[in-house]
Amino acid sequence: MPRGGRENLSAFMVVNSDTGPDYGKITVLQLPRSTNVAGPSQVASNFEAKPEVANSLSLLRQGGSDVVLGNLLTLPVGGGLLYVQPVYVRATANSAAYPLLQKVLVSFGDQIGFDNDLKGALDQVFGGNSGTTSNVGGSGANTSSGTDAENVNNAIANALASAKQALADGQAALAKGDFTAYGRAQDRLKSAIASAIAAQSRK
Repeated sequence: MPRGGRENLSAFMVVNSDTGPDYGKITVLQLPRSTNVAGPSQVASNFEAKPEVANSLSLLRQGGSDVVLGNLLTLPVGGGLLYVQPVYVRATANSAAYPLLQKVLVSFGDQIGFDNDLKGALDQVFGGNSGTTSNVGGSGANTSSGTDAENVNNAIANALASAKQALADGQAALAKGDFTAYGRAQDRLKSAIASAIAAQSRK
């Protein structure tokens, strides 16, 4: 919801689609008037304005390829908004070809991440470590219940694995033209990213 003709965000509204007593419940997060939070169209412009992103997208558009930007997901996280957008590439010569995931764009505050996968883009935004390390230790001698840090890392890794699967499922649904399944995959992606951020905040 733009405020005062500008593209700043003034509120964030979601509708619960989970089966149960809260199905259809509308939740509105109203942002303080003193803040200037970039809205989706501003974030999309910021993505394209970053030289690294613009150059990479130009390269992807060459050689008979068409860049398809996926849904820009907006997630309220840790006092701000996390934006995630998949970038697909489809061969223009073959109209039946389905888009393939090539890059992922992430924005949080003034930081923009752009990498081959969600983990890499989150690492760029959150200072080089999104907490998704997968080293589980070598000897296995002291692997009783794990430390809190290991549990958090496992939770983050599981959430990001779910996000990766949701991206793949969404891509497969697009290939079949099944927009209902694509929408469900996007919902799962939002949920997985929110779980990863929630786990990261416990570190």
